[in-house]
Amino acid sequence: MDYWEKANHSWSTDSLRYINTSTQKQRELFYYIQEIGYFKASKPYFTERENLPSYLIKYTLSGCGELRYKGKSYQLKAGDVFFIDCLDYQYYRTVSQEPWEMDWIHLYGANVAAFYDEFLKNGSPVFHTNPASSRQNPIHLVLQDLLMLQPEPNAKTAFQSSVLIHQLLNELLLQKYHLDFSDSEIPPYILQIRDQLEEDFRQGITLECLEERYHINKYQIVKEFSKYMGLPPIEYQISKRISYSKDLLRYSRLSIKEISLAIGIENTAYFSRLFKKKVGISPSDYRQTENGR
Repeated sequence: MDYWEKANHSWSTDSLRYINTSTQKQRELFYYIQEIGYFKASKPYFTERENLPSYLIKYTLSGCGELRYKGKSYQLKAGDVFFIDCLDYQYYRTVSQEPWEMDWIHLYGANVAAFYDEFLKNGSPVFHTNPASSRQNPIHLVLQDLLMLQPEPNAKTAFQSSVLIHQLLNELLLQKYHLDFSDSEIPPYILQIRDQLEEDFRQGITLECLEERYHINKYQIVKEFSKYMGLPPIEYQISKRISYSKDLLRYSRLSIKEISLAIGIENTAYFSRLFKKKVGISPSDYRQTENGR
């Protein structure tokens, strides 16, 4: 289908909008800006479009907007962010009597789709940050830094913009999934479990063992360990087994069976299937590839 758009551009005179044309080099190497701006948009401001090859991030500073996307409607207030794929149908508009004040960026690049898929894994293109600190939020600050690069671009601008966009995409994931925590906020028992899994990864520790040892419900253990360590405990344990097996495949002459036993897996066929699932190739192919480098 062809791209189409309908819109009403009722934004204030102090609003900003920059439209960029990227070079082939920029499209191959970088995350890059297609359009970027800051709007104070009054009723009847709206945009309705479909089939635009672009991703859009919009961050609300004040006022209220509405987003309709993938069959659902979302109300947007100060501190709210949405991240959408503009190939899909979208409609967004001002709904408050006061102007809808926002930062926004249309962007593209080789890995943006992967960030978008990760962002959308909980099913929602919107998340809510603290409205009281919306102007101090790192998302807003990065978007402001990107805006400041636009009026007088030079040979460094594409490089600088790409770094900032990568920072922005990471910040979206950190905040949406509450990963913007300090090390001191990690519960001590989570660190103890991590250390136990790393030291005893050969033993095949179960959730029931962890529940009994730490007197905490296993479902809570999975939830909190996943939040702070990035993987559930059992997956974390498997990752340690696979990492150790990689070292043995690279630097030892142990057979595949001996390596399987060394990491605590008695069934060699199961180890080979697990390794291929996690690494993408079989243990023997991995050994051949690494030794051939």
